[in-house]
Amino acid sequence: MKNKLINLKKEIKKKINKLDDFIKNYSKSSNSVEQMPNIAYMNWGIRLAENGNLNDAIEKFTTASLMPNQNPGVYVNMGIALMKQKNYEDAIKNFRHAIKLDKSNAKAYSMWASALSEIGDMKGSIEIYKLAQKYDPRDPDIFLNWAVSLARAGRNTEAEEKFKKAVLLNPLNPITPFLWGLLLFEKQKYDEAIKKFKHSLLYSENKFDAMHYMALSYLKLSDYQNAMKCAEDAILFDKTQTEPYIILAECYMNSAKSDLCLEVFEKAEIFAQADARFYTNWGMALQKYNYIDKAREKLNKALSMDNGNAFILFNLGVNFMLAKEYTQAEEYFQNVLQINPSHPQALYNLATIKYNKSEYSPALDLYKKSFDADKKNYGMYFHIANCYKMLNDFEQAKFYFKKCIEYCPKFVQAYLNYADLLLTMNENTEAKRKARTAFLLDKNSAYTNFAYGVVLLKLAEFEEAKEKFSNAIKIDGKYDLAYLGMCEVSLNTKEYDKSLSYLEFVSQEGRNSKEFEELETRVFGAILHPEENKEEVSQKIVNTAFEYCNKILEQYNNDKIVIFKNMLIEKYKIEAE
Repeated sequence: MKNKLINLKKEIKKKINKLDDFIKNYSKSSNSVEQMPNIAYMNWGIRLAENGNLNDAIEKFTTASLMPNQNPGVYVNMGIALMKQKNYEDAIKNFRHAIKLDKSNAKAYSMWASALSEIGDMKGSIEIYKLAQKYDPRDPDIFLNWAVSLARAGRNTEAEEKFKKAVLLNPLNPITPFLWGLLLFEKQKYDEAIKKFKHSLLYSENKFDAMHYMALSYLKLSDYQNAMKCAEDAILFDKTQTEPYIILAECYMNSAKSDLCLEVFEKAEIFAQADARFYTNWGMALQKYNYIDKAREKLNKALSMDNGNAFILFNLGVNFMLAKEYTQAEEYFQNVLQINPSHPQALYNLATIKYNKSEYSPALDLYKKSFDADKKNYGMYFHIANCYKMLNDFEQAKFYFKKCIEYCPKFVQAYLNYADLLLTMNENTEAKRKARTAFLLDKNSAYTNFAYGVVLLKLAEFEEAKEKFSNAIKIDGKYDLAYLGMCEVSLNTKEYDKSLSYLEFVSQEGRNSKEFEELETRVFGAILHPEENKEEVSQKIVNTAFEYCNKILEQYNNDKIVIFKNMLIEKYKIEAE
């Protein structure tokens, strides 16, 4: 917003003195331009400054200042030209000289205040504006510039008062409501900002900026229809600017119209002046829709246009992380941290990679640094607790799980992980309470029912565990882990035929898991070696096991099942088919 305020403030113009026409006629009729009066030189300088010829303008103002009958307007306009060159110190000297010549020159005070604002002296700027107002309480430009300085100083309420006064004095100036709208936008008062942008549009020749910010305001309000309309109108006013295309794409993205979202970027690349930000947003959109390679291409293009940009580097890190290319992802996140050592998300992602690689100590350090950089992220207690748990520092893990639940009382996973920790610490009653709390918070989740069932299973409360696993299967009939849970319950209650029936429901993907293989082996171990548990296996269970082997072998070539089948035939004298 600051850059907008600075640039647009400089566009404010006063009507040229009526003697401007005189200078043209005078310069034609005179034998020598040196015979022209200082006011003519001043107007000549004004005209040159308006056309961007600042050095020539300052030369004319300097000539005028050396002539008799000094005119304060010469110094005011020379100061304005110097400000355009960002020579604020010399500009202030000229404004103060103008005031020496005319102590009531409101414009000199106003521009002096504006220059002070540019060099960061907000307190001095605001005090000088008070003097400008004193000498000309009807000049809307004074209040407009005053509002800008107040906004830059963070005194937004006062700034709004001055914007309001400027609008009342000159409602036809489109710049005032536009800047007021920007202030409201920054304060997240989007509805009010839209009203100001609409006011600006009534009198503005260049409608792009107001329309662009209207689109952005509607987007912030999740009013995608109006946001799209305003973005499309902004494109009509200037199709070379990328911002409205980006807004339009985001509207389509939020409206679940992926094809239209990506089409906008393709169209924009043809017409707009595509920059690094544009390609970054395009890459992020592609990434969202899992076009990982294409996203990487756009992000690399953005990086080539803005080398060393931390935001682009971070998104490239995310890209490699999504592709499970963790070594490259680490490199990009490390590059981000070289630029910004306290980048919370880069620290977090690095920590997650380390955790997944079982590097728990480095992960713990990185999670802590991420939390230090973003104290509002109370969920970070959860990750820190998990690290301590994996490092067998149970008391610290317990402390951080408690903190996590204190700040995030509806964080279901925190209760479940805490329950698992408490089981490890033999605090079984409290473990069950925490798991039950998770269940009550999220009864309709297959995972939560399953996780609660696991806790109950570890506590040997088999009937309750069976109920929770059954609930998980009712919610999600393809939940492999829940079938394994049911199998585990049946195995513990020595209902081996039921165990095998549950294993039959496990998908091919689930059958390839380590958990499935171990459980299947344990079930057949119990059937084939009952003497180890001093128990008998009924003929019904043996027949069920034999049928299970045949069913599996009809679908898959499984050497292990062949071995189990042969062992059943040998041990229980089953006649081979």
